[in-house]
Amino acid sequence: MGRVEKITSYPNADATGTGHCQHGRRISVSTLSATGLADNLSGLWTVLAWLPFGLACPALVVAEMPFGFCGRRLRQACFGPNEAVLPSYSPFAWGGSTASYDCVAAFCRRPGLGVESFPVKTLLNKLKSIFDLEGSGRLILYSALVGVVAGLGAAVFYVGLNWVRDFALGDLMGYHPPAAKSEPSAFPIQSPTHWWAVLLVPTIGGLMCGWLVYTFAPEAEGHGTDGMIRAFHRAKGVIRARVPFIKTIASALTIGTGGSAGREGPIAQIGAGFGSFLAGRLKLSDWERRMLVLAGAAGGVGAIFQAPLGGALFAVEVLYASTAIEFAAIIPCVVSSVIAYSVFNVIFGVDVPFAAPKDIAFHGLGELPLYIVFAVVCAVAGFAYVWTFYNVRNRVFRKLPIPRVFKPAIGGLLVGVIALWLPQVMAGGYGWIQEALDGNLARLPLHLMAILVVAKILATSFTISSGGSGGVFAPSLFIGAMLGGAFGQLCHTWFPDLVSQSQAQAFVLVGMGGFFAGVAKVPLTALIMVSEMSGSYNLLVPLMVVSMINVAILSQRWTLYEEQVSSLIDSPAHLGDFVVDVLAGIQVREVFQPSRPLTVVPEEMPLPEVLRVVAQSADAYFPVVDRNHELVGIFSLHDIRSALIGNGGGNLILASDLASSPVSTLTPDDNLHTALRLFTQKRIAEAPVVNPENPRRVIGMIRRDEVIAAYDQQMQAHGARRKV
Repeated sequence: MGRVEKITSYPNADATGTGHCQHGRRISVSTLSATGLADNLSGLWTVLAWLPFGLACPALVVAEMPFGFCGRRLRQACFGPNEAVLPSYSPFAWGGSTASYDCVAAFCRRPGLGVESFPVKTLLNKLKSIFDLEGSGRLILYSALVGVVAGLGAAVFYVGLNWVRDFALGDLMGYHPPAAKSEPSAFPIQSPTHWWAVLLVPTIGGLMCGWLVYTFAPEAEGHGTDGMIRAFHRAKGVIRARVPFIKTIASALTIGTGGSAGREGPIAQIGAGFGSFLAGRLKLSDWERRMLVLAGAAGGVGAIFQAPLGGALFAVEVLYASTAIEFAAIIPCVVSSVIAYSVFNVIFGVDVPFAAPKDIAFHGLGELPLYIVFAVVCAVAGFAYVWTFYNVRNRVFRKLPIPRVFKPAIGGLLVGVIALWLPQVMAGGYGWIQEALDGNLARLPLHLMAILVVAKILATSFTISSGGSGGVFAPSLFIGAMLGGAFGQLCHTWFPDLVSQSQAQAFVLVGMGGFFAGVAKVPLTALIMVSEMSGSYNLLVPLMVVSMINVAILSQRWTLYEEQVSSLIDSPAHLGDFVVDVLAGIQVREVFQPSRPLTVVPEEMPLPEVLRVVAQSADAYFPVVDRNHELVGIFSLHDIRSALIGNGGGNLILASDLASSPVSTLTPDDNLHTALRLFTQKRIAEAPVVNPENPRRVIGMIRRDEVIAAYDQQMQAHGARRKV
């Protein structure tokens, strides 16, 4: 239960904790019910944001705290059902969509309450002008909430996947692969002991996955990253609520039973799905929903791969097939990824997936030619991977004359056939990547690593292209690691004086990042994520060289993620961005009408007089001015309606109590893009235009429809010029 501070310390407070103002109206003090705080998640945002102020001065919070989420319930809890309380709502207020209760602030200005000297509204207005809470604060909080759920979702998926894998591969097949740093094993390395299980288990896993996906959520098929990208570009960030749950189970079945797939796609779609769900429940805009979708994907990837920065970069970089990045989503993605990473580590502890040898490093200019050649090798292998992946889907599985439900089972059977001779291709293969990093040539000789590159490409294509559920990041790491290991050992054999054994092992790590960068078009993500996952930044330079050459020069014409678009201008999410160029060339002075009558309200005007002025005006927004006719606030018709709900306050309520401040204004020299952005961020339809030399002197108002009309006229004129 929250508590409203009693006013017993003030001269006009009686022994019951009930204060009286100079007008004789009673201010009742009661206990604030906490049930209202659960009415909407925006209440959580309010409580967290105002908690420091509440600890310092509870009366200040009652005076100024936005409580749009519980409305009359809070008013009655704080002041009683029959008291004069002014609920003031305005889009100009902090948060853009919350209601503030200014009555106590009004009372505090009255003589006898002992707080006249405390500049309540001045302090709050100053804080609002310094910190951009309405522009980004709400989204950051929601991103943190998405990060918590993404971290928990990653933990559930991790546990479920490990359980299925231990049962299917360990108990049924008798297969125990090498351990990775983050995945220790209690069993010695052992090849499968039951050949029939190698064929049967992936087949059953594919059959269960196919039935689950195509019965309940067909969009959960394949590698989920494309589903997340599609939702961002073409579906306004909307992902059905059931998709994350179906994706979690289907991916655990596919990967756990030996399917050649990874975790990044499922966890990206799981986190993105919750971001979409939260945005829908809170009725956020399409753009905010898209931001939370990316935040969810970043959180999931950052948590399960122990790479918070890499996860954030992945979500904003994977959307585009070029070097474009969704810069607007970087902060929400970083917040979500850090929170999810922290939640995951609280449950499982901090440990990187791979242990890179301490002696691997970049030794200077002499090694660069070999890395440049290796970039070409990665590009060739990347093209073969993408070509095989989509041709297996389009020319094999899509043409099979059988129901879709059974196709993942056929894919699983084909993986089992490969695994009879090469069990390394099953599941993610993290343990075998670790063996390559360690340079264990006894288990991974040069020729075997080269064969595994081809086998893993085929196994991954059979698993995912058939409709199985899983990601392509882990298989890409495996292919890149084996490719790098084979290339490094070949260089060590041919040039032993130039390439030592430790330098040969360095190609494993560089191959992981360079190969994935080329096939996924994510150079920054690849080099950062591989460094985070291995706990080593010694090879950043060769990672940069191979990744950038591969992406910028050699692999521009193909990508593993077919839902990627080339650039921001090709994304439906940015369809209206070209409007900026038109509006930026038009100034406010060309649109607003200074001759139009302007209704301003003196700040000391009582409520009855305000109602009379408003009734005689055709305006919707009313600037409030002081005795020097300088702007001190603004209120809207919505504020008037809210004031009437409070059972009336008579002359006690002044225009200054109705007004919200500080006021966002425009000058005649501002362009219409600035004006439209203000309308959008504040969710308002009108804004004051002020004198540039005196920002508190109102000279007129500009309306949203005037901005839209100006844009329409400009486009019509442009069309007429093109016809001529």
